[in-house]
Parts: sequence; structure tokens; C-alpha cells
Amino acid sequence: MMTSASPPSDSQLAEYDFLGHLAALETLPDFEAAVAPYCSQVFETQSVLAVRYYRDRQPDVLFRWIPGAALRQTFDSYYRGLGFMLDPFYQLALRSPDFAVHQLREIAPDRFETSEYFATYFGTTQMVDELGATLRLDADSAVHLSLGRSAGHKRFPARQVRHFKLLARAIMPKLRAVALQADPSRQAAPGFVDLHLRFRNLRIAGQAALSDRQAEIAALIVQGHSSRAIGLKLAISEQTVKVHRRNIFKKLGISSQSQLFDLLISGLSHLAAETG
Repeated sequence: MMTSASPPSDSQLAEYDFLGHLAALETLPDFEAAVAPYCSQVFETQSVLAVRYYRDRQPDVLFRWIPGAALRQTFDSYYRGLGFMLDPFYQLALRSPDFAVHQLREIAPDRFETSEYFATYFGTTQMVDELGATLRLDADSAVHLSLGRSAGHKRFPARQVRHFKLLARAIMPKLRAVALQADPSRQAAPGFVDLHLRFRNLRIAGQAALSDRQAEIAALIVQGHSSRAIGLKLAISEQTVKVHRRNIFKKLGISSQSQLFDLLISGLSHLAAETG
């Protein structure tokens, strides 16, 4: 005896309607108008933003839905200038083969929540969690969609993480299409200095510049990687990393990770704008 299937719930019908509308979108403003309110409601977020990352220049903010004034101000003033270089999603975006979607804790370095970047950016904005999806555009750029939760809200529960990972499979190809339509060409920004080169080009009076390896390790330290994690990442021993760390701090005249971060972003250091 055949039994009839249960009718779809209101939330399922709303998602089918959203997906149907998504398929017909042609422009970035239309994408924002559809995706930002839907995701903010379904996933109970306090921010929804889309960014285009590049390997050789600062990112383009495609749109940002950030009602909270503190988060909006910090994002505008800090993230695009330097903060994006320390963002785990940026680090992932240009390494992943094509499509990736994660909760922040799944990809963050092991000491991320004790890093100065976390204290500066997440502390100021009071963000407590983030879901992010990235999709490559070409060898040197990718689009990223971020959903954020702020203080007073819990981390995303497992069911919402699973839901976003499925929904992102439909959302991200459309984001890629409208992003390419909005900006079909680009050029490298003259004088762009990535995180590794910022450390390589540090000049402290009376001290030699950091070596390539030391600059590489310094960049990993400020991202929130422990000595053990850096050793595993670079295929060297934890003790070797600790030796490099001591030499880095000695050359830069500092004694802590927080001072390393401060030196990176402050005007006290001399950052050469040359990339060669």
C-alpha cells in the first residue's frame, strides 16, 4: 500500500523559493538584495558579506551587510588594509583547489583565539563565530561569502553548519557569476606587499633583516600558529621553530607575539614597498 509523502514545511518552501529566485539573478546588487536578508534570517547572523580575494592586491568588498556600527567601522577601517592577510578564510581561499566551506574553528590555527589579530578584530567587533565559503575564480583570485555572529549569540550549531555547507553549493556559483560580470578584468596593484614580504622588508636599526625562513615563520606566528603547528606545516622540528622564533625576536628587539603583531601594523617599523 502506497503512502503519500509528507508535504514540505514552510521553511522548505521558503528555501525552494529562494533557490528559484537565486537562479534568475543577474547582477551583484540583486544577489546582495536576495542573499543577505535570507541568510541573516535563516542562520541568525549579524553580518553577511562578500569579498573578492586576490593573490597580488587588496581584496574588493563586493558587498557588506553589517547593521552593527562597531563591526562595520572596524571592518571598513582595518580588514581591507591588513586584517584580511591574517584571516584564515583568506589563507584558505587561494590554496583550496576550487570550492571550500567551513566554520571558522575548522580552519583556524591552533592558537588563533589567543592571537593579537583575534583580540584586535574579533575583540573589537565582538564576533563569536563565522561561517565562510570560498570559490576560486582563477589561479589568482577567489570569491568569499561570510556569515558572522556577534556577542550575545552562541556559535553556529552543527545543524546550521551542515545546512550552510549544502546551501553554499548553490549560492557560490551564482556569486562567482555575478562577481565576474561586475568586474571581468583586473590588474595587479603596484607596490602591493603581502604578509611574508612585510616581515622580510622590516628594517630595525642595527639589526640584519629577517631571512626568508624567519619571515615565513613570523607570518605564521601572527596568524595564530603555535611552534608545534608551524613545525608540522613547514616539515621542521618544533625545536627548530623555537630557535627561529628567538632569533626573530632578537633581530626585531621584541620579546612576545603581541609585540610582533604591533610591529607589523605600527608606523614604527619601516616597511619597504619593493617586492623584488
